[in-house]
Amino acid sequence: MINLVFDYISVNGYIANCINPKFHTKLFDLSFDTDKDNLAKTNLDGIDIVACEPALDLLNNRKVLISIVEDNIKSKNTLWLYPIGTMGLNHKSFGVQEEYRNENIFNFISKRALEYTEKYDNFKILIYTGLEHEMFLDYFKWIYIHLQDNNINPSNVYIVSNNFQNSDTNDYYLNRIGFTTDKKLNFITYYEQLKTKANEISDLKLSSSFLNENEIVTKKKYKCLLLNRRLHIHRKVLLSLIAQYDLFDGNMISFDLDYHNNNFGDNFEHDIKSDAYIASQDGKLLNKHEITNELLEKSVKYSILNGYKKLKKLNKLSLDVFDLNSIEGRQQEIDDIDLYKKTYYSLVTETEFFERTNGYTTEKILKPIQQLHPFVVLGRPYILKYLKEYGFKTFEDFWDESYDNEEHSLKRMMKVFELFIELNDKSDDEWLAILKKMKPILIHNRETLKKYSYKNDGNVINNLQKIISNEHNKENPTLLQKA
Repeated sequence: MINLVFDYISVNGYIANCINPKFHTKLFDLSFDTDKDNLAKTNLDGIDIVACEPALDLLNNRKVLISIVEDNIKSKNTLWLYPIGTMGLNHKSFGVQEEYRNENIFNFISKRALEYTEKYDNFKILIYTGLEHEMFLDYFKWIYIHLQDNNINPSNVYIVSNNFQNSDTNDYYLNRIGFTTDKKLNFITYYEQLKTKANEISDLKLSSSFLNENEIVTKKKYKCLLLNRRLHIHRKVLLSLIAQYDLFDGNMISFDLDYHNNNFGDNFEHDIKSDAYIASQDGKLLNKHEITNELLEKSVKYSILNGYKKLKKLNKLSLDVFDLNSIEGRQQEIDDIDLYKKTYYSLVTETEFFERTNGYTTEKILKPIQQLHPFVVLGRPYILKYLKEYGFKTFEDFWDESYDNEEHSLKRMMKVFELFIELNDKSDDEWLAILKKMKPILIHNRETLKKYSYKNDGNVINNLQKIISNEHNKENPTLLQKA
């Protein structure tokens, strides 16, 4: 059994842990209702509360007040978790941002919770970090500093995120500073988008939004479906290469160069010329060897820059959504089914690419799975590897997927682009033959996705209890949703 422990309760229910005390007066305006939406509205009003209740809804019916813990904690079959949420404001919540060094969430853990964490093996701190969370090395530095300042044993802290690589980055950080100990942070992967997209495909009311099995092996009008919203630099690189070689025809590709330019500006050409696309892992310069290893070849730079000139002339190609601002904030909408009916495969451009952390995925890779669509991914390394850990199958028997293992960003980019060209050169007859053989895999993937719907909540709770009790499956020790 798992209980979520809170310091305070009001007439409107339990109040989120670790809210900065200077905002307590604002709770009266909220009628002490600290659900995620209320706190989000408050932040939009300029009141930066920072922390909120975790979004692990499946645990929300198991809440208790901290005052009852002492009388009940001796039961070895019960876990008592003190939940903290960052509401996605991780750099502030963890005190990575300088002005929040004294206002990080660890400073606001109650004295009683700190006492129980130290005193009882089955009382732990659980931090939920939001949907698309990644942590650079600088995060670990400041988290460990704040834990030490508050005399908190890192091994009693569990951080739940969507990033597969955080545990490895944690070990890398400790090795880098020469700190080897069993007292280290614990990371658990909870792929929240997996549940959302699984719920959609399991909802009979939405069945008309998705392809049926009889529509897999049919002649399509176009080859590739490539959807883009915010044009991060890796997406612009790919689109520029496509433009340079005049490969827009015969594919369904969307982009809008003006979308979000007011936020990011258009420094693309400068960034390519000056190699500013090379990101470091912790905000510091990479060593000379790492920089040299990542540089673009002159011929590739020319292709990208010349292609970008062509791309700017096009400026915008729209498919089902003509004004991207109209869907701003709707992160997990269902794409128009006709896009998938008209194309043979998806090229998914994930959110992150050049950033030096692996294992980062969003809901984007799950959309073609919903639609019985084969896919290629432009993203961080090992995305296909992690999908396989959840039981999905990929397409290594049909084309080269070695791009997934390529850690050199620019080599990975060119491998994906070359595969794009190869797949577009296939005839309709070749594609129909591929889809006929591939059909069982596509059906398997969608059925596998369905398993991670709300029906999987029981597994999540059981896995969480096993992981924190050190009784987890050694093959997948940090995957909460593993069946």
